[in-house]
Amino acid sequence: MAAYLIAGAAGYVGSRLARRLMAQGHYVRGLVRNPDADVVQELAAKGMVVWSGDLTQPQSLVGCADGIDVVYNLTSRLAIENGSLRATFVDGNQNLIAACSRAHRVRSYVFTSSDAPYGNAGDALVGEDAPSQGTSHLSQVMIAAEQTILTLVRQHHFPAIILRVGRIYGPERDPIAALLASNVTIYGDGRNYVSRIHIDDLLAVLELVAERGQPGAIYNVADDAPTRQIDMYGEMRRRLGMVPPRTVEIANALHAGIDSSVISQSVASVRMSNARLKHDLGLELRYPSYSVWLDEQLCNSREQAVGV
Repeated sequence: MAAYLIAGAAGYVGSRLARRLMAQGHYVRGLVRNPDADVVQELAAKGMVVWSGDLTQPQSLVGCADGIDVVYNLTSRLAIENGSLRATFVDGNQNLIAACSRAHRVRSYVFTSSDAPYGNAGDALVGEDAPSQGTSHLSQVMIAAEQTILTLVRQHHFPAIILRVGRIYGPERDPIAALLASNVTIYGDGRNYVSRIHIDDLLAVLELVAERGQPGAIYNVADDAPTRQIDMYGEMRRRLGMVPPRTVEIANALHAGIDSSVISQSVASVRMSNARLKHDLGLELRYPSYSVWLDEQLCNSREQAVGV
């Protein structure tokens, strides 16, 4: 059994990873900012050791990685939280890696980045060696965070791996539910590609990459079939018997007061290749495309409707 530290253990991904690892008998230490949160209390009751700390406060991290084999930095911030993005992702990684280095035991450090470093890549299928594009504040910060980590890898042989994670979906993050609740807005013409990954596949990647990933590597974490936003929601609406999706012109959205960072992220086209991930990890995705999830969910809905 191994010892894991999860920074961001109270989040959507971190809490699920903690449950998964503890169910396998591993030791899990959760680094959280609010130890009184309900999800943290639930995880603590199941055996997670709670470490109260903040990545932007290095003194709160002293000793957090002692006795730890694998560290996951799964912290996240919204694009509109401009003031805290750099402190969290750039300074935060530096501070957590410093704590890991002092521990002299960490054999793998995994940071979940996003597709933001690709900026707006158009229709091209992009691999990890594609040029980074700082087209938004978020992309600029994520590029800086990745470069900070890779510099430490080169200079100190630190065993870090970067995951550029596509849009995560699954239970409690279901685009079908969002569509039915009228919480989906398509800015622009919707012809931008979106790369997605189901939470179950992401958790499998997180486990495998710590064991099989190459230190210093960047991996795209996405399914086999990135889709244009208009096509995906159009197919969903068609199968749900809804009218075709409507789009909102970018100028109108800006005039209505929608934050430009939100719009920039929504209209970016990123069609990520997962070839390196599948090759190095020997991974077979449970949800190779969003349509598999869609089939599953609609089938379940029909079964519930007829009482099966």
